[in-house]
Amino acid sequence: MSDGGAAAFPTATTGSWLTRMSPRAFELLCIVMLGFGHLCIMTGCDSQAFILESVIHSIHEREPDRINSHAGYYGQATCYLAFVITCLVSPSFLYATSAKTTLFIASVCFTSFPLGFLYTNQYYYFFSAALNGVGFALYYTGNGGYLTSHSTRKTIESNVSISWAIGSSCMIVGAGIIALITYFTAGAGAAGAAAVSMDLVNTTANVTSQHFERRFSNTEIYLLFSVFAAISFIGNVTFLLMPSSDIDNCIESSKKIVAFRDGIRLMYRAFRSPKMIILIPTFVLTGVHTSFWVSIYPTTLTFNSHLASMIYLPAIYSLGVGLGETIMGMLISFCSKRIKNFGMRPTMFIGCFLTCVYCGLIVMTTPPTAPMAPTSEKPWLFQPTRTLVFVIALIGGMSDCCLCSVRSVICALAMPNRRDQAFSVSKFYQSIGTCVIFFISPFLNIYFYTIGIPILCVIASFCFFFETRRIKQMEKSLTNMELDQAQQRKKSSKYETLDEEF
Repeated sequence: MSDGGAAAFPTATTGSWLTRMSPRAFELLCIVMLGFGHLCIMTGCDSQAFILESVIHSIHEREPDRINSHAGYYGQATCYLAFVITCLVSPSFLYATSAKTTLFIASVCFTSFPLGFLYTNQYYYFFSAALNGVGFALYYTGNGGYLTSHSTRKTIESNVSISWAIGSSCMIVGAGIIALITYFTAGAGAAGAAAVSMDLVNTTANVTSQHFERRFSNTEIYLLFSVFAAISFIGNVTFLLMPSSDIDNCIESSKKIVAFRDGIRLMYRAFRSPKMIILIPTFVLTGVHTSFWVSIYPTTLTFNSHLASMIYLPAIYSLGVGLGETIMGMLISFCSKRIKNFGMRPTMFIGCFLTCVYCGLIVMTTPPTAPMAPTSEKPWLFQPTRTLVFVIALIGGMSDCCLCSVRSVICALAMPNRRDQAFSVSKFYQSIGTCVIFFISPFLNIYFYTIGIPILCVIASFCFFFETRRIKQMEKSLTNMELDQAQQRKKSSKYETLDEEF
C-alpha cells in the first residue's frame, strides 16, 4: 500500500490542474490514459494479426524468394517465444525502472513491427517480431504494475474492466482503418474483388479454384501498416505523458527498492508457488484462445476461396471483436460495482460458455483445412455470411474480455506480496500456449481448435474455482483478524477509561 502524503498524490510539479482533482478522478484519469495508450499500440498489433498470415501469403505469391508463405504464423510464434523469455526478467526490469518507463519502452517495441512492412525483409521481419514479443512482456508487466499502484481493493475489478474496454476499442478503430483502405485500394465492393479474380484467371496458366483467395496488393499493405505505425506512435506519446504518482491506499505502491538479483529470486519463488501452478490451465487457455481468435480464425476467412468476393470480412471481424470486448468490459465494470466478486467466478463461467459457443459456430461454418492453406473445400454445414462473421466476432470478443479480466483480477489477489511476479507468470504460460499453437498451426485443421479449446475451458474452470475459494477463505480470515483486533482495541480503551476513573 502507498505510504500516503505527498507521494500518494500528484504534487504541484506534476501540474496544478491535477492537484485540484479528487482522488477518484485522478485514479480514473490514470486508468483512462492507460486504456488509451493500450488502444493506440494494440490498434496496429491486433488488427495486423487478423490479416498477417494472409498478407505474408500475398507477398510470397508475388515474390516467393522474399519471405516464407507461413511466415505470418512463424513470425507470431517468434514473437511469443521472445515473450516467454522476457517474462522471466520483466518484473526485475520493472523494479529497476518504473511502470511508466516500462510501458513507454514496450510501446516503442510495438511501433518497430509495422515499420518493417514499408519494405518487407525477412530478416527484419523476424527481428521486429521478436522485439514485439519483448514489448508484449514489458507492456503487460508495466500494465499490471500501473493498475495496482492506481487502484484500491475496492476499485481493482472496475478499473481493470474500464482499462480493458477502452483498450479493446482498438479493434473498432482497426476495423475502420482496414475498411477505409480496402475501399480505396481493392475496389468499392465485391465487384472489385471479382475483377481481380478474373485478372488472375486470365494471366495465370495453371491456376486452380483454390488460388482465388483474398489477396492484398502492395499499395494496400503499405497504407495499412503506415497507419498502424502512426497510431502506435501516438501510444508512445501517451505513455510518456501519463501521471506516475500513486493513489492513496493503492493495492501495491510503485515505490519498490528491489535489486535485480532479488527480483529474479522472487520470480523463481512465484513459479514454484502452488497458487500459480493451480492456475496454469487458466493461463494456457487464455493463450490458446488468443492465438485462435486473433489470427487463425481470421486467416480462414481469407483462405476460403468461396469468400473471396467479401473483401471487407477482415474489417467486419475486427469491428465485431472490438464491440464484443468493449460491451463486455462495460458490463463487467457495471456488475462488479453491484455484485461482490462478479469479476471472478461469474465472469469466468460466462467467458468459458461464450468460448464454447464461439468454437461451435466456427466448426459449422469453416472448411477443415482453411487454417493451413487456401482452399475451395466446403464447410461442415454452410458458408458464413457477413452477419454471421460479425456475430462470431462479437462472441469471440466478449469471451476474450472475460478471460483476460479474470486473469488480471486473480493475479492481483492470489499473491498479494508478489503481484508483479504473478502477472509475469500468467503471461509466461499464456505465451507458451500461444507460441506452441502458432508453430504447429500450419499442420492443424479446424477441428483441433474447436474441440480442444472447449475441453481446456472445462479444466481451467475447475482449477480457477478452486483458487478463488482459497482466496475467499483467506480474505475471510483476514477480515476476522481485523475485527478481533478492533474489538481488542475497543476493550483496551474501556479498561484505560475505567483505570482513570478509579
